[in-house]
Amino acid sequence: MKEQPSKQQLIRRLHTLRGIVGMSQDNYYDMLESCGAESSKDLDVEQLEKLCRFLAGMCDKGTEQAERLRRGLLRAVCQFCQRTVDGWDQMPDDIRIAYAKGVACRAAQVGQNHFNRIGNDRLRSLTFAFSKRAKDMDGVLAAAMDILAISN
Repeated sequence: MKEQPSKQQLIRRLHTLRGIVGMSQDNYYDMLESCGAESSKDLDVEQLEKLCRFLAGMCDKGTEQAERLRRGLLRAVCQFCQRTVDGWDQMPDDIRIAYAKGVACRAAQVGQNHFNRIGNDRLRSLTFAFSKRAKDMDGVLAAAMDILAISN
């Protein structure tokens, strides 16, 4: 039978989950207040377990959202690279994905191979930037073709 975590372990877990979720201090104290406590030390083990389950559920939802945002960014970077990198279509899929992740990491100014550390807000803004750049490049190419057609 699994041993029940101590109150101190649950308090540590609660604070860790709060950080992962990104809950503000005000929201955290509102949550504690809703349980009739001013501090996590005022909660009993059952209340701490309940709050930890609640925050863990929020982490799972955040993880799903982050995965969707990461896939969206990779799609946008791949579309951008398809227009700018010679031989993009001839590269194997695993090489293209690694290249796109490297481009995204560089754009996000996180270390190479730290793609999963890019925050959700940054994922959104980079997806928009790469999508916009790809569309801008299509417009520029179309305008260039029009100019070439007129000059001939």
